[in-house]
Amino acid sequence: MTEEHAESQLFTIRVWLETDAGNQRQWRGKLRHVPSGEIRHFRGWAALIPLILDMLNRYTTTKTPDDHQAA
Repeated sequence: MTEEHAESQLFTIRVWLETDAGNQRQWRGKLRHVPSGEIRHFRGWAALIPLILDMLNRYTTTKTPDDHQAA
């Protein structure tokens, strides 16, 4: 593995449309962090990015620029 990919992470995302009782359609999904096997579910696209960032913060040793801003 090259140094460039030493901190790379692999995710799978499964998405589907659901219709609720009010006949509204909403994207739902399942995010899986492949190396750890951790699975998280989400509703709506806005919920996906925070889940990915949370997993990246926990499963990488190198902090991202966003981590330094939050500190």
